[in-house]
Amino acid sequence: MILIKYINLGAVFLITFYIGYLLSKQYSQRVLELKELQTALTLLETKIKFTYEPLPEIFLQMEAMLEGSIKLLFKKINEKLKESSLQVAIEEAIKLTPLSLINEDKIILNDLAKTLGKTDKEGQVSQIELSLSFLNSQVKKAEKEEEKNAKLYKTLGATIGMAFAILLF
Repeated sequence: MILIKYINLGAVFLITFYIGYLLSKQYSQRVLELKELQTALTLLETKIKFTYEPLPEIFLQMEAMLEGSIKLLFKKINEKLKESSLQVAIEEAIKLTPLSLINEDKIILNDLAKTLGKTDKEGQVSQIELSLSFLNSQVKKAEKEEEKNAKLYKTLGATIGMAFAILLF
């Protein structure tokens, strides 16, 4: 009977610690995704500047070059491009892809989607550069939030787990 009690106490502690860990991981995942997005937009900018390939072909190449959740985003964009315009495809892909990005991050991408393919090469490059500068500030904010909150959630999860274990003991 006591063994079962100790196992339950350990399980409660591990569950709350794991929940804290998952909450803290969202912050680091967002930073990673923002940096991957910066890489993707830099790649897109380079392709638009120096090649004459159409945007759907560039997006296919980018899907092959990228990794992680941003690769999934570009995969969804390419799937949606078969049935809708570029702007709609990007907006729907952002909604459907499980990302750790917050609303502000998604707005930056949606604003970029509104101009891609609708202006000349210089206009598109300018919009990508603007989006990159916005993403850069978002990365800085996300890194500060990660530094502040990631450790907090891990500690909070462990502390709550200990408190429950003590109360149940």
